[in-house]
Amino acid sequence: MSILKIYYPEDTHPQPSTSVETPPPMILPFERGSLKKPRSQQQDWVINRARTIFKNHKCPDCSSSAVAPLELRDGLLNRKNRPIPGTSTVVGFRCESCDTEWPA
Repeated sequence: MSILKIYYPEDTHPQPSTSVETPPPMILPFERGSLKKPRSQQQDWVINRARTIFKNHKCPDCSSSAVAPLELRDGLLNRKNRPIPGTSTVVGFRCESCDTEWPA
C-alpha cells in the first residue's frame, strides 16, 4: 500500500534525495474549502423546518393543537432504504380535529 502525500504548491522545501529512483508524484487537483459546507449552512434547513412547524402548531380555525404536517416524499433514506424522520419537505398542515388544511 502506498502513502498518499499532500502537495502544497507554496511549499518550497527541497525533497531529501534517496538512492532508489521514485516516479514523480501524481498531483490530484481539488479546490480548497469545497469539501465541506460551513456548519451554519448545514443546519439552516433544520432550523427553518422547526420554525415552520412551530409557527403552525395551532389550527387557524378551531385553535386545536392536534396538527399534523403534510410532507413530500423527498426525505433522506437510511441504509435500509427507509425514510429518515424529519428530513422531508413540509408543504402544509392538517388539523386532526376539524380537517382544515393550510399551506406552510
